[in-house]
Amino acid sequence: MNDDQAIIQEVRNGDYDAFERLVEKYQGRIYRHIRKMVKDASEVQDLLQETFLNVYKGLSSFQGDSSFSTWLFKVASNTALMYLRRKRPEVLQYDDEIKTVERLEITPASPEFVSTPLEILLSREGRIKIEEAIDQLPLTYRTVIILRDVEGFSLEEVADIVDSSVPAVKSRLHRGRHFIRENLSSYYADRTGPKKSGSLI
Repeated sequence: MNDDQAIIQEVRNGDYDAFERLVEKYQGRIYRHIRKMVKDASEVQDLLQETFLNVYKGLSSFQGDSSFSTWLFKVASNTALMYLRRKRPEVLQYDDEIKTVERLEITPASPEFVSTPLEILLSREGRIKIEEAIDQLPLTYRTVIILRDVEGFSLEEVADIVDSSVPAVKSRLHRGRHFIRENLSSYYADRTGPKKSGSLI
């Protein structure tokens, strides 16, 4: 964070090359984040550029109340949401998605998933299956899962990025993780076969 603040000060002093260092540092993470929100891959690069343009224009108003990375992901999220509202409003039925999902009863994860050996969970194929399961989540749940479980932001930071409360973020994380577990249970049951002792993770 201190490094970011030093670079930001250089940008404010008129050093555009310093802003390029911020772009190079974060563009990979921001690209992946936008790609998870926007399914149309052909639009992601334009949205990435738009995000950093918005960041550059708004950098003078960044007060440092949160980390730069938190603010940057918030700008990226808002940029992607604005695009979705313009182009695909049908994917932004947040309230309907939440009500539909939250009406369903949350049940414990299946024994097959709980007993999956760690080496399978961490395998390349396992990661791909987890990515596919995340992609099937409604946007509201998918976003908080990515921010918390993939990018590693705190609950408070996630709440700030998505303009929500910490309890709401906790609820969406819990339900999103549950549906991922349910989605993956049959896959891991097929991979692991009969349950073996000592295989709990």
